[in-house]
Amino acid sequence: MSISAEKIVIEQRPHMVVNQDYVSILENCGLLDFDRLYHFQNGTTVKQIQDRGVLRMEIRTGDLNRHFYLKRHVAARIGFWDMLGSFCSGKSPSPGRFEFENIRDFRDKGIPTVVPVAAGEREIGCGRYESFLLTESFEPYISFEEIIYKHPERLQGTEGARRKAMLIKAIARLARQMHDAGFNHRDFNATHVLVGPEDENGNSPLALFDFQRMDRKKWLRLKWFIKIMAELSYTMPAPLFNDRDRLLLFQSYKDSSRIGILERLQLKWIRMKMKRIGKHTDNIMKNRKQIHHV
Repeated sequence: MSISAEKIVIEQRPHMVVNQDYVSILENCGLLDFDRLYHFQNGTTVKQIQDRGVLRMEIRTGDLNRHFYLKRHVAARIGFWDMLGSFCSGKSPSPGRFEFENIRDFRDKGIPTVVPVAAGEREIGCGRYESFLLTESFEPYISFEEIIYKHPERLQGTEGARRKAMLIKAIARLARQMHDAGFNHRDFNATHVLVGPEDENGNSPLALFDFQRMDRKKWLRLKWFIKIMAELSYTMPAPLFNDRDRLLLFQSYKDSSRIGILERLQLKWIRMKMKRIGKHTDNIMKNRKQIHHV
């Protein structure tokens, strides 16, 4: 299984760190090296934008083909505030190493994530870094978003309603666990929540991935709650989800069925935030269409 909350032991290599469980695998295929991993080309491009790309790669281990995702960041200059934050926190300035360290921190608190395999960073100029993150593929887990759009029947009907309620409660508890641990995944939504196969009791384990954007400012805890409720609610669209489902998410996070004056104000705040997210998303889509037609 490529998902867990187990702590990992790392091994230091020139310009990179490696999960000790994967040292021999990378060494056997000649990838225990920054340059060979960073410039690896034998795979399928999953995403490619200006500042980063993601490659799905296959590695033969014994009689099995194992799949990995290589996220590479180009040598963009690290901003002043990011450098200052890195200096104050002791975290790496490059996005590849930073995400690897975030995954380790989550696991140290018992929060399940994808498996971090390796990460590297190399400064190639003043404040400019090449970096990468390598993780193992998370199959058989799939994203909550994929269930919503490709397998909506799993959340419909009597049995689907039961499954939907269990998932909503579990996602809310995962969000609360994360915040109680002092972390805020700034893209905690249906896209980045992973859902595992159901057990004999109908429960599905959950996990998170894509830890590039993180917040640890505990004094913003209330803002964390509002933002995460709005983002999750926005990515739970009608008609598959309704206001009762969103209220269940809210109450499950709070572990309370009470709806007092404070709760009503928070719910109103969340709805306002959802509208802003919707407008922002619409503007992004309009800009993309305009660029496409230019």
